[in-house]
Amino acid sequence: MNFFSNPEVLRNARIQLRPRKLAIAAVISAAISVALGYAYAHTTDGIGGGPNHDGLLHAILIIQGIVLVIGGGIACLHAVQREKDQNTFDFQRITRLSPLELTLGKLFGATLMPFFVCLCFLPAAIVGAIYAQMPATILLAAYVILILGAIVYNAFALMISLFLRRGAVTWAILFFLAFVGYTSSNGMTSNYMELGPVSPFASADLVRIGSWSLAASTVHVGARSFSFPNAFRDSFFGAAVHHIFVLILLYLTLLAWLVPAVARNIKRDPESYELYTPAQALGFLCYVNFILFAFFRWNAVNLGNGAGYSHFQPTAPLDAQSVILSVNILLFSVFGFILLRNRSQLRRALYSANPGGIGQAEYWPAPYLFLGVLLIGVAMILVINWKRDPSLEWSLAVAVYRIVFFAFWLACDFLFLQWMKLRRAGHPLLVGVLYLVVYYFCAILIISSLHVEHSPYAAIFIPTPLFVLNTSFWSSHQSAWFLSLAVQIAAGIVFIFLQRRRLTELRPRSSAPLSAAPADGVTS
Repeated sequence: MNFFSNPEVLRNARIQLRPRKLAIAAVISAAISVALGYAYAHTTDGIGGGPNHDGLLHAILIIQGIVLVIGGGIACLHAVQREKDQNTFDFQRITRLSPLELTLGKLFGATLMPFFVCLCFLPAAIVGAIYAQMPATILLAAYVILILGAIVYNAFALMISLFLRRGAVTWAILFFLAFVGYTSSNGMTSNYMELGPVSPFASADLVRIGSWSLAASTVHVGARSFSFPNAFRDSFFGAAVHHIFVLILLYLTLLAWLVPAVARNIKRDPESYELYTPAQALGFLCYVNFILFAFFRWNAVNLGNGAGYSHFQPTAPLDAQSVILSVNILLFSVFGFILLRNRSQLRRALYSANPGGIGQAEYWPAPYLFLGVLLIGVAMILVINWKRDPSLEWSLAVAVYRIVFFAFWLACDFLFLQWMKLRRAGHPLLVGVLYLVVYYFCAILIISSLHVEHSPYAAIFIPTPLFVLNTSFWSSHQSAWFLSLAVQIAAGIVFIFLQRRRLTELRPRSSAPLSAAPADGVTS
């Protein structure tokens, strides 16, 4: 089907692109453009904004970014949820549109007005580019990352909209705004990663630099000169690459993960939504870690000095592993929540003709968590061995122990959450998360008051000692560290036993014939 003949796009075009709305948007955009142009024309540097080209073009690109990213994102957050509230979404699910066509119709149909407003600001941007003598290639690259990045953020908002419950749109908008603000901050990746800003607002920074050069920027203050790293110079495993090409590749690969995630669920019943299959979720986890490994600052960490300047010091390999493991707490938590199954999904596994489905149900989701930690852990150790400074502290035994402990700790927590989710009570997963939060809060509070937060025995209750473990702690308290690991394994066995007991009420009766329904809720 032709994109412009997509019924969902046409329906949104009839709603949003009415002549009166278009005229109002054009007049408001023209008024803002003229006011900005007049204001910049009466400044010392003029419309061009001086030698850094920080003028009208920079301001217009920021406005266009706000319109496309925030305006388009909020529109996508309402795209599916509004249809559910109006009880019209079921009619869209049974249309002849394929899931991909319906997804693209929602993604681009909901954002028609933001893209029109962005187009209305384009004449002012061209005027600003002419006065700033901006190279055409820089201007084109700025708009490529602005538009492509906005589509990625809008696809992320559409995915959130698909999984929203009734009345949760306000909270989703607040979360989306916080996410945009965090990813747009310059400090998101500067400390530990040699990767520039990842949001579409980087287009405004690009025209401020106005060059394809990867050389450091020099600022003169009186008689002193300060050299700042080029924000558009990334380091891919130590090789210098321009940030624009990294952003384009990053946006395209993220779209390849986000759009199929929406398409595979958009025509399903909401009760059977599944963001990714376990294999796909594991692949996405490896993809994010590849980006982390590729752009990680292996040889030095940016500490800063509080005055806007950079101060780097060598990073010990064990410290680098601690940082990566800390990031992976969030990544594996998302992975674990994707893997969790409800009662009906595990019931299908128990009633399936596949005998392996019962075993997977009893140990779910531990196998995939173990596999994910082992894959990421082995890759982490190999890259650290490759990039580390030989003169700094490193111990392969400590690194392997951390990976193994990390795997059992994660498996134990998510076995508990899976056990809680099998309860018949309302919101069992929310209650399980609340129990974990209360437990860790109390444990951290008590251990901190006893001043034993770095003790290996504290690892029995909380994982924080794992991240400060070094060769001296390891050699002097090996038996205590192995005891902490044994307790984690024992706790996991207990939750497996409890989960198996919970599954007994879901098992088929011995006299009932087994259903031939596939166990897609578990093994797909």
